[in-house]
Amino acid sequence: MNVLDVLDRNLVKVPLMHTDKQGVITELVEVMAKAKGYSAKQFEDVLNAVLDRESLGSTGIGNGIAIPHAKSDVVEHVSLVVGISRLPVEFDAPDGQKSRIFFLVLAPSKEASAHVELLASIARSCTSQVFRRMLEQARDSDEVVRLFME
Repeated sequence: MNVLDVLDRNLVKVPLMHTDKQGVITELVEVMAKAKGYSAKQFEDVLNAVLDRESLGSTGIGNGIAIPHAKSDVVEHVSLVVGISRLPVEFDAPDGQKSRIFFLVLAPSKEASAHVELLASIARSCTSQVFRRMLEQARDSDEVVRLFME
């Protein structure tokens, strides 16, 4: 499974409005909940799963990227929300850099291997500094999708 398998322009938000870790995570989950028609309880369940996972260790991976993720049976299939922030957000990355590119990965328990494959695909996609800079400068969701397709 790679990024293009799950990338959906309705699950991309440019720019993110929040400037703190919890706010960004909440905003990314809101994008998913709105696009998928989740109830308030489903939204809370997914948000709590992501925040619980984040409490185990930061998902800031460095180079301005964070990949908050969780398993939740609210989602039927591995899903991805991409968010780009105009302002750097502290995400406790190992390299000390703040994050501007966010990938929220959600998976049902039964799709654990696809979840790991997607995390690896995101990491591979973002190894290029030029690509990361282009993502940071994307003006809208269509441009983000186009960058991944190229």
